[in-house]
Amino acid sequence: MSTQWDVVVVGGGLAGITAARDLKQRGFNTVVLEASDRLGGRTYTIEDEGCTVELGGTWIYWNQPFIWAEKERYGLAIEETPGCVAEHIAIHRGDRIEALAADEVGEFMAGFDVFFSEAIKVWERPYDAKHSWEAIREREAITVADRMASLALTPLQKAAIGGFLEILSMSAPSSASYVEMMRCYALCGWNTTVFKDTAARYKFADGTGALVDAMVRDGGFDVRTSSPVTAVNQQGDGISVQTANGDIHHGRLGVITVPMNVMNSVAFHPPLSPIKQEAADVKHAGGGSKVFFVVKGDPGPVMTLARSADSALIGSFTYHRGEHQSLLAGFSLEPDALDKSVEEWQSIFNDYLPDLEILRTFGHPWGTDPLSQGSWCSYRPGTVTRFAEALPLTEGKLFFASGDHGDGWRGFMEGAIASGSQTAMAVLKTLSRD
Repeated sequence: MSTQWDVVVVGGGLAGITAARDLKQRGFNTVVLEASDRLGGRTYTIEDEGCTVELGGTWIYWNQPFIWAEKERYGLAIEETPGCVAEHIAIHRGDRIEALAADEVGEFMAGFDVFFSEAIKVWERPYDAKHSWEAIREREAITVADRMASLALTPLQKAAIGGFLEILSMSAPSSASYVEMMRCYALCGWNTTVFKDTAARYKFADGTGALVDAMVRDGGFDVRTSSPVTAVNQQGDGISVQTANGDIHHGRLGVITVPMNVMNSVAFHPPLSPIKQEAADVKHAGGGSKVFFVVKGDPGPVMTLARSADSALIGSFTYHRGEHQSLLAGFSLEPDALDKSVEEWQSIFNDYLPDLEILRTFGHPWGTDPLSQGSWCSYRPGTVTRFAEALPLTEGKLFFASGDHGDGWRGFMEGAIASGSQTAMAVLKTLSRD
């Protein structure tokens, strides 16, 4: 089958459906080609025994203008994650595990202020990296581990900062970028409380899937799921996009939203620029797993924090409370985290929350999923100034939109929607000139 379109969008994550909606609503015939059998990309909402669960991207905040505008536009409700404002926080402090005492909260929070003390200078304008480009470049090779080693932090602060940043980057401190973590902190107004709340407090009450559904209904663009793209060819009069089942979609222009880590799974003719190929080969550092724990009864709003050097569980907190059973969201950098037995996880939790009884676990293997090969994007040390600006650059008749690049909230759902919207405007200008 061969079909003609104004714009062919490769990838049905938030960047792709945002671009498709905005272009279709401006009168351009647009199709989204998605490899999996669903839309949403690295967001994935399921129902588990009556509970809405986000296997991928989850949390939003009002300092994220694009996704918050979508929430307002479609009238979507939000709810709090109980464990983000925990009443009991068990922290692995290297040689012991202890609950955070009331008089230690100040010490806990002060550690982040020390760690990020130069963020306001390095990321004075987090949406304009060029403003402080040299300061960023000077620190680009520094890892989170390097920064922590340079500071006189207390054992509590080392454990709290280490665990929190390992969750945020989904990588070990030795492979996590200090510059990237500072960027996130700057986007939160250089405020530790907002930083914490942005990371994991508010989520869509009916799931991110409700946002995806609303955008697709509103957009009215065509969708082809279970249509993995194998090749994208540019010709003088446009592009042709071939899928694994042999269909060919012709377009005046194309929007590529394939995640960085799997960009090289598509054959581009002519080839993509060397910098894009390098980024796909190097890959971002985000890996690990979000593991959900179904537990007996209601443990209340609880949280655990640890460094990966001390535990397979770098963090967990109450995701949903129920009278008979509840749900905790946990994070691990262990490659076999989703394969661990209930007994293995129970023995780990016994040291943090001894009264907790795990009934079962589940999650999605983003690291081995051929359509993602990683979790959310977190650039490796030394790659920010090389990749962040190069990846969105147009190549011929191909435009690139993704939460994996650009300034602002890259690595977040916000970044994907922002990129999709900005790319749609760039495509619109080109189509209007033709």
